[in-house]
Amino acid sequence: MVGKLKLALFMLVSLLLTSSVQSQTCMNHTFTDNKVFTSCRDLPHLTSYLHWTYDQATAKLDMAFRHAGINASDRWVAWAINPNNNLDSAMVGAQALVAISESGGAPRAYTCSVQGYSTQLAEGNISYPHSGLTATRQNSEITIYATLTLPNGTTNLVHLWQDGPLSASTPSQHQLATSNLQAKEILDLL
Repeated sequence: MVGKLKLALFMLVSLLLTSSVQSQTCMNHTFTDNKVFTSCRDLPHLTSYLHWTYDQATAKLDMAFRHAGINASDRWVAWAINPNNNLDSAMVGAQALVAISESGGAPRAYTCSVQGYSTQLAEGNISYPHSGLTATRQNSEITIYATLTLPNGTTNLVHLWQDGPLSASTPSQHQLATSNLQAKEILDLL
């Protein structure tokens, strides 16, 4: 009986340690250009991570969105803010940063204002002033970098993230699996 109890306790401790290590994925990440952010979050869906530094005085959000598990060469990834702060319909109206990776080469980054559910993520202006928009690909991970100027007084926001296939260099619809449909949340910037 004591042996079974020790085994169960050992397994429980091992599981907790494994969960703890996995939940700190963003904390342990080092960017290749040694960029450092003050905050990060392991996003709950689609093997994604958000790193950011937010200056509340200037409302500048310096961010990096990492999306892992991109094994196919022709894929797109996106991170977006919904300026309406509507979590229920977060996609419509979202102001997106998009990266397209074709043939495994360096991704191309651009902005897109998502007008509806049948979007092809066409390049266009977004409502947030931004700078430094770039994207990188390292192995199976794509990272989007940018600095966005948010409205004064912003302390949290509705954000969403996604990935999908390309068709003739154009983003196609993402999957409709539960993890895709739940890839949104309210983010506390402070």
